[in-house]
Amino acid sequence: MPIYGSKLFTGQYISAPGVNSGAPLIDNGGVLGFGLYNNEVNSTSNLTVSTTAGTIGSSTVTPVAGTYLVIFSCSISASSAAGNILSINISLGGTAQNDTLRKAMPTGTGGFAAFQNMPVSTNKIVTVNGSQAISITASSSAGTITVTGLNFDVIRIS
Repeated sequence: MPIYGSKLFTGQYISAPGVNSGAPLIDNGGVLGFGLYNNEVNSTSNLTVSTTAGTIGSSTVTPVAGTYLVIFSCSISASSAAGNILSINISLGGTAQNDTLRKAMPTGTGGFAAFQNMPVSTNKIVTVNGSQAISITASSSAGTITVTGLNFDVIRIS
């Protein structure tokens, strides 16, 4: 008989829809349960943000129902269109969460250095019903902006 909170079978892991691959199958007081759903998306590739709002790269996940801490960070740069402003936010079920909106201008004007690299980050605690996707959406005001060093973490807290 497994001990409460232990792996049921040494080396046995599950791969099921809505559960991170490799999450241990545990005994939750006589009820089988899965490990917490935590997800991280990283990308060192150059990802392009255009004037059409959309998800950045593969930064989207549909976790099991629960409450999650969502953390996003990246570096941005641009090669043209001085004054180009990036708008980025966390979306829940396709709806942008306005309190997570961050705006940044990597292309300077006047005395500012043009086309600078700069960090951008946002975070939020969200509660999902198990069918809502959590994603990072972005758009630029003019031209394109390059996103690198993307980190998107979804951490279950309850």
